[in-house]
Amino acid sequence: MTLYQILSAIGVPSLMGAIALSIFNYIKSKSASSRLIKEGVLAILHNRIYTLGKQYIEQGHISLEDMKDFEYLYDAYHNLGGNGTGTEIYERVKNLPIR
Repeated sequence: MTLYQILSAIGVPSLMGAIALSIFNYIKSKSASSRLIKEGVLAILHNRIYTLGKQYIEQGHISLEDMKDFEYLYDAYHNLGGNGTGTEIYERVKNLPIR
């Protein structure tokens, strides 16, 4: 076996392994970025639901347009896996009189 054959036998699998590792690391970093973006959006939605919900509860009523907007926020929050705090506020706002 010549030196070229030996290097080829070792080099090709090493090259394929390096390519596979690069692809794996790229996918892993994209997954981490997606998770962080999801968590950030969830935090913003939670803050908005909490702030608006508190405002509507204090005033004791909500308009139909505001309720539709609030439901839109809550649906996105809930579908992203929001916790029970947002749901509790949503339920309280949902039971307010509509004016």
